[in-house]
Order: sequence, then structure tokens, then C-alpha cells
Amino acid sequence: MGCSKDGGRPGLQQRRSGTRYSFPVPPEFKPMQIEETPGYEVVCIKAEKIYERCKSVETSEEFTDLCGIAVGEIEDVWCVDAELVIDSKHHFKCEKIANTNRAKISFWFRFRFAYIDQAGQKFFTSKPIYFEKMVILSDQILDKRLYLQCEVFLDCFECFVSGPQQVTCCIGQLIVVKLIATVELMIPAFGFCCEPDDCCEVEAGCPEFLPCWPPFPPQPGPSEEPQNGNGNNNNNGGGNNNGGNG
Repeated sequence: MGCSKDGGRPGLQQRRSGTRYSFPVPPEFKPMQIEETPGYEVVCIKAEKIYERCKSVETSEEFTDLCGIAVGEIEDVWCVDAELVIDSKHHFKCEKIANTNRAKISFWFRFRFAYIDQAGQKFFTSKPIYFEKMVILSDQILDKRLYLQCEVFLDCFECFVSGPQQVTCCIGQLIVVKLIATVELMIPAFGFCCEPDDCCEVEAGCPEFLPCWPPFPPQPGPSEEPQNGNGNNNNNGGGNNNGGNG
């Protein structure tokens, strides 16, 4: 029996007699039931689905000799940052190893630290450093419909003086490896996202004038007595009291 347009319906099987039957589907796997819930809408979206992922945490000690750069002995040192270096000479690679369940990640990075020597505070930036890591995934990696995605997060979390003019820095590498495929998913939705706020703009001239409204003197509250310009009410009252006492 060859393929036909109506022979590939999800969940349907066909006997030799031509009759179709289907395996029972658990109620929790029937997404269309969510239509009965008010406020929801079932939509089909195109998204990247993660079929498998793992992480690798590494720490590398990078030794730096500042002989000829530092003036006298180094008194103190601290980390600044660490970052990936990606250009025409330094490539970021995330690739499957053919016919195996392994993946290889390789990249270049550099780090910066600040130090204090006899001449004061200075900064140092390392040259690009090469790093490579091999990880093992499940046999899903052999599926050509799944592609590999790698994310690298770097952190220079400690530097210390390891000699009169030597510094050692600890560089943490968090590597996340994923097997991904672009799929169509049926999900519940609340509707489109709300309109975003306006962006803050940089103005070269005067800022926008925002006057207070109303632009009139404030009115007294219901418990306050209005006063005239010369304050006769209070003064007269005081004068009558003084006259009565006299």
C-alpha cells in the first residue's frame, strides 16, 4: 500500500480491510479542551522547541606575568570582566561530531583586571584565550532534524596576587548545550501583548514643559477661613479682646 493524502492523520491507523481505528488519547493530552475555559484562545505558533539540554560548569586559572609592565611589586588586584572574542580570526563553534552522540564547543575569550603597583592603579587586558569542551548527549543528537545550539556565560569571579609581579585570575565558564527543532505548537493564549511604554528620548535642547494644572492659586480647604489682604479679621479680633479686658 502506498502513501495517500488522507492516510497520515494523527492518531489514526488503517487495517488491511480499509477500516480506520485510533488509539485512545488521555484527556490531559487533548489541547482543544482548553477552548471551554473562558478568557483563553487556542493558537498555533511557530517556535523553537528544546528536546534536550545540559550544562557544563568549568573554572580556568589564568596566570599573567606583569614583569616589565608593573612598577615594583603588585599590592592589590581585582577582576573587572570577561567576554567572548568573536571575529574573523577567532570563531565560535558549536558542532555535532559525525556518527557519535558527542558535541564540541570551542571559543575564544579574554578577561580584564585592575591592579595597584608602586606607580598607582592600572588595567590589564589579556590576549584571546582558546577554550574547547566536549559533551555527551543522548542518541537524539543523531536526528538530523535537530540542530545544536550553545550558549556561553563567562565570569571573572576572582583575581589574586600570586607573585611579586604575577597575577592569577579565576574565569568561570557556564556552557549550556541544547538540541532544538523549529516546530508548530498549539498553546493557550490570552491575546496579543499590551502596547509598550514610550521610549525615553535624548533631547539636545530644552526639556518638554510640563505645567501644573490648574495654573491658579490654591483654594483653601473647607476647614480653613479665608483671609483678606491685610488680615483685619485676626487683628480686629485681637483688638476687641484687648479692649474688653481693659
